[in-house]
Amino acid sequence: MSNHVLPNGDDPRVPSGDWPTTLARHRAKWRERIVEAAMQLIAERGLAHVSMSLLAERAGVSRATLYHYFSNLDHVLVAWVELQVDRFVSEVAQLAAGEPNPQARLSLVISRLADYFGSREHRLGLEQLGSVAMAPATARAVAERMGPLMDLVASCLRAGQREGSFRGDLDPEVHAALILGLLGAIRPHLASGRYSSSGAAAAVSSLVLHGVVSAEPRLGAPASQRAADHPGTAAPTRASSTGPEEGHGG
Repeated sequence: MSNHVLPNGDDPRVPSGDWPTTLARHRAKWRERIVEAAMQLIAERGLAHVSMSLLAERAGVSRATLYHYFSNLDHVLVAWVELQVDRFVSEVAQLAAGEPNPQARLSLVISRLADYFGSREHRLGLEQLGSVAMAPATARAVAERMGPLMDLVASCLRAGQREGSFRGDLDPEVHAALILGLLGAIRPHLASGRYSSSGAAAAVSSLVLHGVVSAEPRLGAPASQRAADHPGTAAPTRASSTGPEEGHGG
């Protein structure tokens, strides 16, 4: 086994220059290498048959170096989620920025999310996360690493509201969570082959867009403004829970 990195994380072969930046990049590279080695081993053997010693050997680092980066396999899986989400968000944000139509932009993001959720690598990671009895703090860490996905969808909704294409009364954060929830719910059908990623994206996009797209003449205007613009149309009211008023008399 070759010990490429010293236990304190410093490697004498790191080129000189802007040392803090260079060292940070170097450590990030090795961190990513360890995570990828872990996922390869898990795919081959299953999580229960992977040890930190085996991971150190596969990644080409000493055990001391491995523990410098990760204290256990649970934390390696959390890092995997972070790496996957960061890569996905960076790629899709660039694609979405080039789509001027808000509805098409949201559909694009949903489509790429379906591809991502349906990928073998993503399913493998989720299966392992589901098989780990994670401590509450670790479970929270996983949830926090998913935050950028939520932000990406919410930003699409906010942009559509500003441009007048989506309803003004939407709560972008809540509706982003609902969209991700829909994709999460359809994930088993992706794994079973009942849905292709494109089919799943079409199903979710159709359902979502029928709910978020404004059908009013003044797109995105709040309900009070729409009522003012169309005085002959009564605003919807909540149904009474008491039923019809009874007549008086005995």
